[in-house]
Amino acid sequence: MPEVTYHQLDTVLRSLGFAVREPDPDTRVYKHPGGALLAFPTNPDNAPVREHHLVASRMTLEVFGIADAPEFASRLQKAG
Repeated sequence: MPEVTYHQLDTVLRSLGFAVREPDPDTRVYKHPGGALLAFPTNPDNAPVREHHLVASRMTLEVFGIADAPEFASRLQKAG
């Protein structure tokens, strides 16, 4: 998969129904109505997503039945 930016990840998570809050300047939290929760350090929008953040996102989406791996990858590509 080509490099994914935090902007792309943000776009995809929001499109899947996640609400975003920043409880402090260094943290961004994504919460889904179905109970899924993701938290990342705040990064510049154009910064490449760290691999473990991408894996955590993909796994969370799958576990909560929000999106499977192929759909997640497709949405990330389209968000680019």
